[in-house]
Amino acid sequence: MSFNVRPFFIVPILIATSVSASPILSYDYDVFDLGAKITGPVGPEVEVSLINSAGDSVGDLLSSVSCPQGYTVCIPANNSAGIIYTYAHTVIPGVDKENDAPFPNPPVVLPFDDVQTFSLGYEAVGFNGIAGYSFSNAATANVSFDIDLNDAGELVWSTTSDEWDSTEEITFFWQTSQAPSGPGGIYAINNSSGTASGRGPVPTALPVPEPVNLGFMLLGGVLAFRSRRK
Repeated sequence: MSFNVRPFFIVPILIATSVSASPILSYDYDVFDLGAKITGPVGPEVEVSLINSAGDSVGDLLSSVSCPQGYTVCIPANNSAGIIYTYAHTVIPGVDKENDAPFPNPPVVLPFDDVQTFSLGYEAVGFNGIAGYSFSNAATANVSFDIDLNDAGELVWSTTSDEWDSTEEITFFWQTSQAPSGPGGIYAINNSSGTASGRGPVPTALPVPEPVNLGFMLLGGVLAFRSRRK
């Protein structure tokens, strides 16, 4: 008995899946001993305004990126692969200190009370799962935070009450394997009246792996089929 067997190809099918937001354990920034900060074009820290949709300032944002404890200088190009960088962001609603160039201070500064969230406006590439805030700052403001990594890969710190008000300083932090590529990151605070945002360090994108050549995949399927017929 013989069979008329036609060759066939196995074509990969990509299935898109959605990932729900993942809760992150909160760590206390106050107990971390960090190394030297990266010195960028404007220095080791970047100070900017948090600006609302009307162009008014409603807060101050001071950001820095540090090497691990023991580093007396932090120069990413000279660092060994695999070190972890700590991104720190100090937020003061309703206050606007003098900004670093080239970030101008808006002429109007408004109160911003009952702050609900602080968030990254970009994917936290290289995130190692460590994030938190200054517990002492939060205690002074009579708040605490839940941290989530949302579907877009953005970290969001959400208050568990509406007690975070103007003039109350809180430092947030997170860690990544990626050094900053410049002050192109968006950071935002939010309350019931709206959102305000400012610029800060953004991590370098992870290398994109070379795509698998579909022609080689199809050829592999043909060879596998022929070997089974022999």
